[in-house]
Amino acid sequence: MGTTSFKLISNNICYGPMPDKSDEVEQHLTVSSSGRVWFSARNYEQYVAEKGFCRKKQMNIGKWKAQFLINIMRNVYPDYDVTDCGFWDLIIREGDKRSNFSGPLIGNEIGTIYDNTPVPVTKLLRRYIPVYSLWGFDSKMAPDYEGKKAIFLFTEKWIHFFSTGNDKDFDFYFGEDCNELGFQMDGGAEFERQYPGCFDVHNTKLQSVINEIDDVDLLGSAVFSYWRYLTHWAGPYELNEEICTWFLLILSRMRGVTKKN
Repeated sequence: MGTTSFKLISNNICYGPMPDKSDEVEQHLTVSSSGRVWFSARNYEQYVAEKGFCRKKQMNIGKWKAQFLINIMRNVYPDYDVTDCGFWDLIIREGDKRSNFSGPLIGNEIGTIYDNTPVPVTKLLRRYIPVYSLWGFDSKMAPDYEGKKAIFLFTEKWIHFFSTGNDKDFDFYFGEDCNELGFQMDGGAEFERQYPGCFDVHNTKLQSVINEIDDVDLLGSAVFSYWRYLTHWAGPYELNEEICTWFLLILSRMRGVTKKN
Protein backbone atom coordinates (compact mmCIF):
# COMPACT_ATOMS: atom_id res chain seq x y z
CA MET A 1 0.00 0.00 0.00
CA GLY A 2 1.35 3.45 -0.94
CA THR A 3 1.74 6.47 1.27
CA THR A 4 -1.40 8.36 2.21
CA SER A 5 -1.30 12.08 2.97
CA PHE A 6 -3.38 15.20 3.33
CA LYS A 7 -2.62 18.80 2.50
CA LEU A 8 -4.53 21.63 4.18
CA ILE A 9 -4.33 25.13 2.71
CA SER A 10 -5.67 27.87 4.99
CA ASN A 11 -6.17 31.25 3.30
CA ASN A 12 -7.17 34.28 5.38
CA ILE A 13 -7.78 36.83 2.62
CA CYS A 14 -11.25 38.38 2.90
CA TYR A 15 -13.12 41.30 1.36
CA GLY A 16 -11.86 43.76 3.98
CA PRO A 17 -8.93 46.19 3.81
CA MET A 18 -5.88 45.10 1.86
CA PRO A 19 -3.38 43.30 4.13
CA ASP A 20 0.02 44.83 4.82
CA LYS A 21 2.88 43.30 2.87
CA SER A 22 4.19 41.53 5.97
CA ASP A 23 0.82 40.11 7.12
CA GLU A 24 0.66 36.32 7.06
CA VAL A 25 -2.24 35.37 4.81
CA GLU A 26 -1.80 31.72 3.83
CA GLN A 27 -0.57 28.51 5.48
CA HIS A 28 0.15 25.12 3.93
CA LEU A 29 0.23 21.97 6.06
CA THR A 30 1.04 18.52 4.66
CA VAL A 31 0.98 15.35 6.76
CA SER A 32 2.13 11.98 5.42
CA SER A 33 1.19 8.58 6.85
CA SER A 34 4.93 8.03 7.30
CA GLY A 35 4.82 10.65 10.07
CA ARG A 36 6.53 13.45 8.17
CA VAL A 37 5.03 16.94 8.32
CA TRP A 38 5.73 20.01 6.18
CA PHE A 39 4.52 23.49 7.11
CA SER A 40 4.96 26.76 5.23
CA ALA A 41 3.37 30.20 5.33
CA ARG A 42 3.31 33.24 3.08
CA ASN A 43 2.82 36.90 3.82
CA TYR A 44 0.76 39.05 1.48
CA GLU A 45 3.72 40.20 -0.64
CA GLN A 46 4.84 36.60 -1.17
CA TYR A 47 1.29 35.46 -1.83
CA VAL A 48 0.80 38.02 -4.61
CA ALA A 49 4.19 37.20 -6.13
CA GLU A 50 3.56 33.44 -5.71
CA LYS A 51 7.14 33.20 -4.52
CA GLY A 52 8.89 32.79 -1.18
CA PHE A 53 7.80 31.95 2.36
CA CYS A 54 7.88 33.87 5.65
CA ARG A 55 7.91 30.64 7.70
CA LYS A 56 8.87 27.05 6.95
CA LYS A 57 9.20 24.00 9.19
CA GLN A 58 9.60 20.25 8.78
CA MET A 59 9.21 17.61 11.47
CA ASN A 60 8.24 14.03 12.16
CA ILE A 61 5.32 13.37 14.49
CA GLY A 62 5.44 9.58 14.05
CA LYS A 63 3.17 7.19 12.16
CA TRP A 64 0.86 6.69 15.13
CA LYS A 65 -0.26 10.33 15.21
CA ALA A 66 -0.07 10.95 11.47
CA GLN A 67 -2.30 8.04 10.53
CA PHE A 68 -4.85 9.02 13.18
CA LEU A 69 -5.00 12.57 11.80
CA ILE A 70 -5.47 11.26 8.27
CA ASN A 71 -8.35 9.03 9.39
CA ILE A 72 -10.08 12.01 11.00
CA MET A 73 -9.49 14.21 7.96
CA ARG A 74 -11.36 11.66 5.83
CA ASN A 75 -14.47 12.57 7.84
CA VAL A 76 -14.23 16.37 7.65
CA TYR A 77 -17.01 17.74 5.47
CA PRO A 78 -18.31 21.33 5.41
CA ASP A 79 -22.09 21.59 5.61
CA TYR A 80 -22.52 25.37 5.40
CA ASP A 81 -21.63 28.25 3.10
CA VAL A 82 -20.14 31.44 4.56
CA THR A 83 -18.30 34.16 2.68
CA ASP A 84 -15.92 37.02 3.57
CA CYS A 85 -13.96 35.02 6.13
CA GLY A 86 -11.22 33.26 4.21
CA PHE A 87 -11.31 29.63 3.10
CA TRP A 88 -9.62 26.27 3.46
CA ASP A 89 -8.86 23.58 0.89
CA LEU A 90 -8.23 19.99 1.94
CA ILE A 91 -6.64 17.48 -0.43
CA ILE A 92 -6.40 13.83 0.61
CA ARG A 93 -4.19 11.52 -1.47
CA GLU A 94 -4.48 7.75 -1.19
CA GLY A 95 -2.34 6.11 -3.87
CA ASP A 96 -3.72 7.29 -7.22
CA LYS A 97 -6.93 8.56 -5.63
CA ARG A 98 -7.30 12.25 -4.79
CA SER A 99 -10.21 13.81 -2.88
CA ASN A 100 -10.80 17.56 -2.53
CA PHE A 101 -12.89 19.45 0.01
CA SER A 102 -13.31 23.18 0.69
CA GLY A 103 -14.99 25.38 3.25
CA PRO A 104 -14.95 28.72 5.08
CA LEU A 105 -12.17 29.48 7.55
CA ILE A 106 -14.41 29.99 10.59
CA GLY A 107 -13.18 27.25 12.90
CA ASN A 108 -16.29 25.08 13.20
CA GLU A 109 -14.94 22.03 11.37
CA ILE A 110 -15.17 18.73 13.18
CA GLY A 111 -14.05 15.22 12.34
CA THR A 112 -15.47 11.99 13.70
CA ILE A 113 -13.84 9.03 15.39
CA TYR A 114 -15.15 6.11 17.42
CA ASP A 115 -18.96 5.85 17.42
CA ASN A 116 -19.05 8.96 15.18
CA THR A 117 -18.06 11.18 18.10
CA PRO A 118 -17.28 14.73 16.88
CA VAL A 119 -13.77 16.06 17.49
CA PRO A 120 -12.69 19.72 17.07
CA VAL A 121 -10.06 19.13 14.40
CA THR A 122 -8.15 22.41 14.77
CA LYS A 123 -7.48 21.82 18.48
CA LEU A 124 -6.22 18.33 17.67
CA LEU A 125 -3.94 19.66 14.91
CA ARG A 126 -2.46 22.24 17.28
CA ARG A 127 -1.80 19.56 19.91
CA TYR A 128 -0.16 17.16 17.47
CA ILE A 129 1.88 19.58 15.37
CA PRO A 130 4.34 21.93 17.13
CA VAL A 131 3.92 24.99 14.92
CA TYR A 132 3.21 28.33 16.58
CA SER A 133 -0.14 29.91 15.61
CA LEU A 134 -1.19 27.09 13.34
CA TRP A 135 -4.53 28.02 11.77
CA GLY A 136 -5.91 24.69 10.64
CA PHE A 137 -9.59 25.40 9.96
CA ASP A 138 -9.58 28.59 12.03
CA SER A 139 -7.50 31.71 11.34
CA LYS A 140 -7.93 33.15 14.82
CA MET A 141 -4.51 33.58 16.41
CA ALA A 142 -5.54 31.80 19.59
CA PRO A 143 -2.75 30.95 22.04
CA ASP A 144 -1.31 27.51 21.38
CA TYR A 145 -2.28 26.57 24.96
CA GLU A 146 -5.93 26.50 23.86
CA GLY A 147 -5.69 22.88 22.72
CA LYS A 148 -4.38 21.75 26.11
CA LYS A 149 -6.79 23.62 28.37
CA ALA A 150 -9.60 21.11 27.87
CA ILE A 151 -7.24 18.27 28.78
CA PHE A 152 -6.20 20.07 31.97
CA LEU A 153 -9.86 20.43 33.00
CA PHE A 154 -10.42 16.74 32.15
CA THR A 155 -7.62 15.71 34.50
CA GLU A 156 -8.91 17.93 37.30
CA LYS A 157 -12.35 16.32 37.00
CA TRP A 158 -11.16 12.73 36.99
CA ILE A 159 -8.47 13.09 39.66
CA HIS A 160 -11.27 14.31 41.90
CA PHE A 161 -13.45 11.39 40.78
CA PHE A 162 -10.93 8.74 41.82
CA SER A 163 -11.13 10.15 45.34
CA THR A 164 -14.91 10.53 45.60
CA GLY A 165 -16.59 8.93 42.55
CA ASN A 166 -18.33 5.67 41.79
CA ASP A 167 -18.01 3.00 39.11
CA LYS A 168 -21.20 4.01 37.29
CA ASP A 169 -19.87 7.49 36.47
CA PHE A 170 -16.64 5.93 35.20
CA ASP A 171 -18.36 3.39 32.95
CA PHE A 172 -19.89 5.99 30.65
CA TYR A 173 -18.56 9.49 31.22
CA PHE A 174 -14.83 8.77 31.24
CA GLY A 175 -14.96 7.27 27.75
CA GLU A 176 -17.20 10.05 26.51
CA ASP A 177 -14.74 12.69 27.73
CA CYS A 178 -11.81 10.87 26.07
CA ASN A 179 -13.75 10.69 22.82
CA GLU A 180 -14.52 14.39 22.83
CA LEU A 181 -10.84 15.25 23.39
CA GLY A 182 -9.82 13.13 20.42
CA PHE A 183 -7.68 10.59 22.25
CA GLN A 184 -6.76 7.44 20.37
CA MET A 185 -8.02 4.07 21.54
CA ASP A 186 -5.49 1.48 20.37
CA GLY A 187 -5.55 -1.11 23.12
CA GLY A 188 -2.52 0.53 24.73
CA ALA A 189 -0.28 -0.63 21.86
CA GLU A 190 1.68 2.59 21.35
CA PHE A 191 2.04 3.29 25.07
CA GLU A 192 3.33 -0.25 25.63
CA ARG A 193 5.65 0.00 22.63
CA GLN A 194 7.29 3.16 23.94
CA TYR A 195 7.20 2.20 27.62
CA PRO A 196 7.20 -1.62 27.92
CA GLY A 197 5.35 -2.91 30.96
CA CYS A 198 3.70 0.41 31.77
CA PHE A 199 0.26 -0.46 30.39
CA ASP A 200 0.06 -3.25 32.98
CA VAL A 201 -1.47 -1.87 36.18
CA HIS A 202 0.20 -4.68 38.15
CA ASN A 203 3.66 -3.55 37.01
CA THR A 204 5.18 -0.77 39.15
CA LYS A 205 7.55 0.34 36.38
CA LEU A 206 5.24 3.24 35.47
CA GLN A 207 6.12 5.00 38.71
CA SER A 208 9.80 5.20 37.73
CA VAL A 209 9.24 6.59 34.20
CA ILE A 210 6.07 8.66 34.43
CA ASN A 211 7.92 11.97 34.80
CA GLU A 212 9.76 11.31 31.54
CA ILE A 213 6.52 11.20 29.51
CA ASP A 214 5.59 14.59 28.05
CA ASP A 215 3.28 13.45 25.24
CA VAL A 216 -0.20 14.22 26.55
CA ASP A 217 -1.89 12.37 23.69
CA LEU A 218 0.11 9.22 24.39
CA LEU A 219 -0.93 9.43 28.04
CA GLY A 220 -4.52 10.09 27.01
CA SER A 221 -4.56 7.05 24.75
CA ALA A 222 -3.33 4.88 27.64
CA VAL A 223 -6.15 5.82 30.02
CA PHE A 224 -8.75 5.72 27.22
CA SER A 225 -7.61 2.27 26.13
CA TYR A 226 -7.57 0.90 29.68
CA TRP A 227 -11.04 2.31 30.31
CA ARG A 228 -12.19 0.40 27.23
CA TYR A 229 -10.55 -2.79 28.49
CA LEU A 230 -12.23 -2.52 31.90
CA THR A 231 -15.69 -1.62 30.68
CA HIS A 232 -15.92 -3.85 27.59
CA TRP A 233 -13.52 -6.78 27.91
CA ALA A 234 -12.53 -7.43 31.51
CA GLY A 235 -15.94 -8.58 32.72
CA PRO A 236 -17.09 -7.53 36.20
CA TYR A 237 -14.50 -5.24 37.74
CA GLU A 238 -13.98 -2.79 40.55
CA LEU A 239 -11.77 0.25 40.75
CA ASN A 240 -9.44 -1.15 43.36
CA GLU A 241 -6.44 0.64 44.81
CA GLU A 242 -4.05 -0.77 42.21
CA ILE A 243 -6.14 0.42 39.27
CA CYS A 244 -6.83 3.81 40.84
CA THR A 245 -3.12 4.34 41.51
CA TRP A 246 -2.33 3.64 37.84
CA PHE A 247 -4.95 6.09 36.60
CA LEU A 248 -3.91 8.75 39.11
CA LEU A 249 -0.25 8.50 38.07
CA ILE A 250 -1.11 9.15 34.44
CA LEU A 251 -3.80 11.77 35.07
CA SER A 252 -1.51 13.68 37.43
CA ARG A 253 1.22 13.69 34.81
CA MET A 254 -1.25 14.90 32.18
CA ARG A 255 -2.29 17.69 34.51
CA GLY A 256 1.32 18.72 35.01
CA VAL A 257 2.06 18.70 31.27
CA THR A 258 -1.00 20.81 30.40
CA LYS A 259 -0.94 23.22 33.34
CA LYS A 260 -0.48 26.78 32.12
CA ASN A 261 2.74 28.36 33.32
